[in-house]
Amino acid sequence: MRGARTALLRDTQKAPLMVVRPFELPCGTLMVFIVNPTGGVLGGDHAEIRVVVGPGARVLILTQSATRVQPSPDRRPATQDIHFQVAAGGRLEYHPERTLPFAGSAFSQNLTADLEEGAQFALTETLASGRVQTGERLAFASYESRVQVNVGARRVYLDRQRLVPGEFTRAPGVWGDLDYQASGVFTGAGEGLAPPTVTEFPAVPGLIATGSTAGGAVWLRGAAARGPELDRALLQARQSLRHQLWNAPPLEIRR
Repeated sequence: MRGARTALLRDTQKAPLMVVRPFELPCGTLMVFIVNPTGGVLGGDHAEIRVVVGPGARVLILTQSATRVQPSPDRRPATQDIHFQVAAGGRLEYHPERTLPFAGSAFSQNLTADLEEGAQFALTETLASGRVQTGERLAFASYESRVQVNVGARRVYLDRQRLVPGEFTRAPGVWGDLDYQASGVFTGAGEGLAPPTVTEFPAVPGLIATGSTAGGAVWLRGAAARGPELDRALLQARQSLRHQLWNAPPLEIRR
């Protein structure tokens, strides 16, 4: 923080990931883009993202484009390790663009968010079954994701997913015959450090479902046949949860 404004105080970056100059949104949130200017991630690549958010800061992290996971002839996965730390009174929102696994690709991501009591955190992600328009549905070798959110010493959310399509032509679990999935988690105290409450869990039949974990976090799941349809439903759910949990105004994102 610089006075009452959120500021990027320290920035260390190394190719292929870059941090674009941040912009302050009308609501006071600092919007930061993480950019990969290459054609995507390759088998054997390893990326690390570390973010520390101080008290009172409001941060939104986006990616500029989809994460294109390129084919890996030797089946070595591209890996990504993300660690967030958010102090009491701080807020961090992470909404990357879609992960798009090409045929023969392998990808593994581990994301951990460590929050102090009174911190606010939101994450939404979407995954495609492949380059559907070119006939690469479920042609990737493997996709793995692990997301854990801790508040103080308590784990409030854990989500693990491992997809190995093999000979299958139908996606397992919630996907069925659909080609796009969404997942997310929201947590953190509201105004005056009041316990977070959701009186109306946003849901779109056949697209989006939400609920709460035993630890008090709000989870989100979605699946759709078309990416834009899922994105619209996800945006509506995200705005609803932000308002109910934090009394936060809509994000007016400028690209």
